Parts: sequence; structure tokens; C-alpha cells
Amino acid sequence: KKDVVPIKAEITYLENYIDLHKIRYHKSVTIQFGHEIEEGDTIAPLLFIILLENALKHGVESLMKDAYVKMNLRSNTNEVHFNIENNFEAPEVSAEKGIGLENLKHRLSLIYPKRHELKIAVIGNVYSVNMKIKKHD
Repeated sequence: KKDVVPIKAEITYLENYIDLHKIRYHKSVTIQFGHEIEEGDTIAPLLFIILLENALKHGVESLMKDAYVKMNLRSNTNEVHFNIENNFEAPEVSAEKGIGLENLKHRLSLIYPKRHELKIAVIGNVYSVNMKIKKHD
């Protein structure tokens, strides 16, 4: 219900979500989450979780072994940068974009018009997303 939340709260939310999913999976999964943020930074809520949910759904859940998700969140005086990558089974990714990504793109354009960048890449069996949000115009 808030326009912005502390990035620290979003990190805690992501960490709790990761912990929950690690318990769910009955297989070896590597999930790495690095973060280095400036004290007091805020962001619109629930932007990162969409990308984590997609990585788990289309990557970890589809792979029988050696599944991984790597995330990094950092901020400086100018921007917030979040990147995530995961491996997947080749037939799992389709050309159709899901509603989650479309909603994320829409939210970013409304909340951070001309102040965001969202790059999606698929190379081999690795899916990666880089999101940058400028703090100021």
C-alpha cells in the first residue's frame, strides 16, 4: 500500500522467499543473493520478487539437477541495479512473455518513467535480467 519501501525490507522479503523455496525443493539448488545498498535507500515495493518468482518457476522447478539462481542488488548515489540469472531446460522458455514481466514493465514505466532500464537475455540455457533504476532525473 506504500509508494516506496526501504530496500532493506525488500532484501529481507526476498531472503525469506528464498528460504521458503529451499525448504520446498527436494533437490540440490544453488541460490546466491549478493547485495550492497546505501543506507536509507527506498524503492517501489515488489519489483524484484517478480523476477525471482520467474527464475524459480521456469528454472529451478523445471530442472532435475544443478539448478541455480544468482541475484545481485546494489545501489549507489545515482541508481539501483538488480540482476538475476538462472539456468533452465531449453524447451521451457517460450517466445511468449508472461503476465508477470509485462506487469513489471508497465509498473516501471509508470513509477520510473525514462528512469529505468530492463534488459532480458537468453543465451543457451541461461536466462538473465538486468534492471537499472535511476534515483533522480
